[in-house]
Amino acid sequence: MKLYFLIPIFLISPVIVNAQNDIQIFDELQENAWYFPTEDGQARLYVTQIGKGDTIITLHGGPGNDFHYLVDAVRNNIHENTFVLFDQRGSLMSPVKDSLVSSLTINKLVDDLETLRQSLNQEKVVLFGHSFGSLLAISYCLKYPQNVKGMILTATMPPYITKEKPFHEILKDIHSRIKELRDRPHVQEILEKEGLENDSVLNAKQKSEKNKITGNAAFNMINLNNWRKFKGGGVYYNIKVDGAIGSSIPGSYDIRNALDKFPIPISIIQGDRDYIDPAALNWQEISDSYEFVKLFIINQSSHYIWLDKQSEFDKILKQELERIKTIN
Repeated sequence: MKLYFLIPIFLISPVIVNAQNDIQIFDELQENAWYFPTEDGQARLYVTQIGKGDTIITLHGGPGNDFHYLVDAVRNNIHENTFVLFDQRGSLMSPVKDSLVSSLTINKLVDDLETLRQSLNQEKVVLFGHSFGSLLAISYCLKYPQNVKGMILTATMPPYITKEKPFHEILKDIHSRIKELRDRPHVQEILEKEGLENDSVLNAKQKSEKNKITGNAAFNMINLNNWRKFKGGGVYYNIKVDGAIGSSIPGSYDIRNALDKFPIPISIIQGDRDYIDPAALNWQEISDSYEFVKLFIINQSSHYIWLDKQSEFDKILKQELERIKTIN
């Protein structure tokens, strides 16, 4: 809605401004939507974009999630950057036939990303990856290092996995930390505050709200006072896609194999209580060894940092996008 009469700027409600921005972003996502076919012809991938400026390809988590939750992560940096968002093969808006789900692999997603790069006419790409999306970015960098301009990874997977501690061992640690976050007293405090602790008296809407808190928000964010803002990992999450692609993750990989020949700028933005890798300890050695790899730890934040510390996350994201532009 546009206002054609003059109003003192201090009287314009922030709620109205935010609502207008949300509508504009929603419209932009809808207007810019398009599809591209995968090289093997087994899927058509949904793509859209928001913003203006240099192109940044965003990679959502999961696998089996969808891209929509990442809009909140990038919305405050769209004035100087164009964020290309898409659903990975098998996810919500890029489905495959049921008979093909079991054949999904992370390598197919890597090749889909390469097809997207070509479709966008990008000589080199800047990748912004969250959670599993960080592993997809790492995997792409290992296969197509010459095509990567820079990477910003948040809630990131480790930079390397060895045979001595394979991925299934890392998963055990991840599940343990998830349980710890779910069991903390703050979760019960929020349930009591919202009147959601007693299942026997809850209606369907309230049960859904309780599941949003305990099933997702509890371990993805620290300050649960903002639990309603949590998005992602809900009804659109495809567990079969997760299982298929997850089982294809290699037993070992090492990003240093690419970085030794292609010294691209990498920025790690990690919560100190992220359940995958708290404070990105697995990246510390890489950061110490390669001057172009920068590590940023945000205190009192978990997997969705922008829900815990929005301004800090936005500032670092802006700063590191500028760094990549300067270097290249």
